[in-house]
Amino acid sequence: MSEEQTSGAAAEVGSGTLAVVIPAFRAKATIESAVSSAFASGATEVIVVDDGSDDGTDVVAEKAGAVCIRQENAGAAQARTKGARSVRAEYIVFLDADDQLIPDGVKRSLEVMTGDSQLAVAAGTVVGLTTQGEERPFPVRFSPVTTESLLKVGHGPWPPCAAVVRRSSYEASQNIQPTALKPRFAEDYEMLIRLSMVGGIDVRSDPTCRYSLAGGKSVVSAIDAIEAKEDIRRHYASHLGLEIEEMTQNDREMAALVRVARAHWSSGRRIDAARTIFAWILKNPAAALKKLKGRPWKRN
Repeated sequence: MSEEQTSGAAAEVGSGTLAVVIPAFRAKATIESAVSSAFASGATEVIVVDDGSDDGTDVVAEKAGAVCIRQENAGAAQARTKGARSVRAEYIVFLDADDQLIPDGVKRSLEVMTGDSQLAVAAGTVVGLTTQGEERPFPVRFSPVTTESLLKVGHGPWPPCAAVVRRSSYEASQNIQPTALKPRFAEDYEMLIRLSMVGGIDVRSDPTCRYSLAGGKSVVSAIDAIEAKEDIRRHYASHLGLEIEEMTQNDREMAALVRVARAHWSSGRRIDAARTIFAWILKNPAAALKKLKGRPWKRN
């Protein structure tokens, strides 16, 4: 189906419905599960944006019942934007191709959104999923979630799959100042910041998605992801006149190592995790040893 046909089909969908947009790159192994979880959660539209895959991701997605939009590889941010343009449902979930929605949690988010027209986002917690199939529930990371708390804490409270977004709020967030940076990394963090500027964000403790702990591009290019996140913080804090404490270069490098170590640990690569943690300790022994009791490589 062409992009034009997709838009026409989506236009028939009424308000009060749910669309799930899935950016996908070489996701043949996981896309069917992602699409199935979207339909199980009540989605009336499931749109997969194939970001230049060469492994048949698009074929599997369509067989699973999704509408597939194809583009040359441009990154998740552009894929999400392209998918969102085709949505006509009142609510959207942005689901990564290796994650899965939890139907009861998503349905509860929809109830919360329906009950409060001032909300831009309703979200629950995350169940981390290791490559061995183990599930690790995570608590609410911080609350309340506001523009100020997002910029001061310095990271998002959940992956995109945890949140139901009001489409009208998403569209409004695209047109506010400052101009969006639209980075190749940390794009979900910027999206949530912009959503927080146009509406409220509800946070609950019940799980809404299963999130792959193995990591994707933000692990493969961990330092780039952290640099992008800090650029986003600086950009929006400057616009709002908000003082924030930026990460030092050493802090950024240590955070990147922790991110990689977590992914190794969750993938069962314990020796690689241990080597990465050792490199992390050498970066700043005093700070690292203070944090080791919490075993940060095992957290979300």
